[in-house]
Amino acid sequence: VKKKLAKPEQILALTFTEKAASEMEERVDKAMPYGYFQMNISTFHAFADQILKENGFQIGLSPSYRLMTEAETIIFLKQNLFLFELKYFRPLGNPNKFLEALLQHFSRLRDEDISPEDYIKWAMKKSSFAEASADEEEKYLELAKAYQSYQKLKIKEGLMDFADLVYYLLQLLQKRPNILKRYQLQYPFVLVDEFQDTNISQYQLIKLLSPFKTNPKLTVVGDDSQAIYKFRGASVSNIINFIKDYKKTKQITLKNNYRSNQTILDVAYKLIKNNDPDTLEFRLGISKNLISTKPVETQNFASLQKSHINYHLAENVEDESGHVAKQILKLSKIYKYSDFAILVRANNHSEPFVKSLIRAGIPYQFLGPGTLYKQPEVKDLIAYLRLLYNLEDSPSLFRLLYMDIYSLDKKDVSLLLTFSKKINQSLFQAIEIYLSFFDVSIHRSGYEIYKKYLPLLKSETKQKLLVIYKMIVKHLELLKTNTAGQILYYFLEESDLLLTLTNYKNETQEKVAVNISNFFNKLKMFESEHEDASVFAVVDFINMSIEMGESPLIAKTDIASFNAVNILTVHSAKGLEFPIVFLVNLTEERFPTRHKKETISIPNTLIKEILPTGDYHIEEERRLFYVGLTRAKDQVFLSSSKFYGEGKRIRKISRFIIETLGEEFVNKETELKKEQKF
Repeated sequence: VKKKLAKPEQILALTFTEKAASEMEERVDKAMPYGYFQMNISTFHAFADQILKENGFQIGLSPSYRLMTEAETIIFLKQNLFLFELKYFRPLGNPNKFLEALLQHFSRLRDEDISPEDYIKWAMKKSSFAEASADEEEKYLELAKAYQSYQKLKIKEGLMDFADLVYYLLQLLQKRPNILKRYQLQYPFVLVDEFQDTNISQYQLIKLLSPFKTNPKLTVVGDDSQAIYKFRGASVSNIINFIKDYKKTKQITLKNNYRSNQTILDVAYKLIKNNDPDTLEFRLGISKNLISTKPVETQNFASLQKSHINYHLAENVEDESGHVAKQILKLSKIYKYSDFAILVRANNHSEPFVKSLIRAGIPYQFLGPGTLYKQPEVKDLIAYLRLLYNLEDSPSLFRLLYMDIYSLDKKDVSLLLTFSKKINQSLFQAIEIYLSFFDVSIHRSGYEIYKKYLPLLKSETKQKLLVIYKMIVKHLELLKTNTAGQILYYFLEESDLLLTLTNYKNETQEKVAVNISNFFNKLKMFESEHEDASVFAVVDFINMSIEMGESPLIAKTDIASFNAVNILTVHSAKGLEFPIVFLVNLTEERFPTRHKKETISIPNTLIKEILPTGDYHIEEERRLFYVGLTRAKDQVFLSSSKFYGEGKRIRKISRFIIETLGEEFVNKETELKKEQKF
């Protein structure tokens, strides 16, 4: 643009996440002179959405289609399951057994740019099943027809899921050459970031917008060492194919690293070399040994390794998490808490570390998926909605009674719970029976039989219980006419929680207020997109979202906005950086995880990508470990434990620790640990 070779509106820049797109936009904004039109910087999905909204009607799509989340697609499939001709994939005893697997399969098919028609054609070909049983043949035909029904049903209902966006954009551009020509002329300059994360469909889209025969002005940036989204359909082979397809490609190897010190880069390189020959470096004969731009330190490698890369072998997970907390406290004299990140392979691995941080009085924030719905204050609100949804949900009512705002005597709550078990009634029913002996308006003659079991509660508890009971009854009457968001707002008002939230006095209270505000924003969004935003619809959606681990992030603000230790999965850490990184739970079967095959896999003959020669699961896990290591600017702490949970068998140290630090280093640490023990 500065050299006047292109106008900003002729440039299309595509990336994967909203965060990456907005960061790119910000940088370009600063670099561009004033008075220029904004260029189109967006995610693949947002770009596809924009074009389909304008032109989708030309292939029979509703211009006002609604995008469903993953949780909504499962609810949609569940509601329409009996419209599909399913036999094997809808077992009579458990018709919902394959819901998630079917949706994942349909999504992967569109990632591979396989249409229902192609799938049916393949399933009907006898040659496709040369060595397979008749049963196998029948299963795939059932799947192909179900895929076709699923696509048709969504179009009929004016609905789409995320995998549909690029899939239908491809169809539009292939079937309507005039529209394709318009966008080729509009965007002669195409830039793609994080190219290693593209799937087959996204690469097809790039090839349509910038056909190699026209010698296009196309720039793609990718690092195969950071290709960690195979489970989302990403195909590392796209980078290899790109060089074959675009023969006049000019290769530029970016070797300067502005984040990590040289020690971290060297050990990460040593690790990733174990993926040869399935690396770009090996295939193209180039060097990807990164060079740190940080000042070179005078110490030798061995002493550097001790300070920049540390390894701790713990006896058990409590010892491991305690060691992490101790290191954070020690280093917090130099660093802020927000400078630390604890990276876990899976969300459920974080619990011992959370407990250790709480015990040590260290503030933390969990940044993985499913975080907003996991916050205690949000869980309280969800519990109230669940109670209105089902009055017999005693755990939700128990959570409500334990809320700080009510300050109910804990012994009295326990006595109430015992009373409900004694009379074999739900907690709500037990409260109603108890209160009926003190309030004539509630009394029922049938309750007399329970009089002898009544607990002796404090009069203050009795008054508070009556207020809570009357509020619940009042809100039950609003279920037909009010949305879940409106009823929750009344709850905040009537419980005086709203007053507390608006007058926060410290950072912790502010965080609570922000989380509740984000939860209400989520409810508002749900209301604007759904005709039915009742408590029943919202609870179904939240339950499914939690099950799918699809809860929104706590906040879209900068992660450093709270001075707290960050706990997140390695996948969630992609694109982020922290001065100090702890990579934990590093044993075989935890990191790397045990390989889980797809419940319903795409037949190899339909897959369009080049499959690696090595163990692709271990290679992907190794790339994920590489991403974890290279999030660190100054120091990495690696740790593993001999035992996890109730296990009695000593766990094997992760092969990635040995590949990173070397067998000699790990053996020394292990021997040292044995000596300390004795």
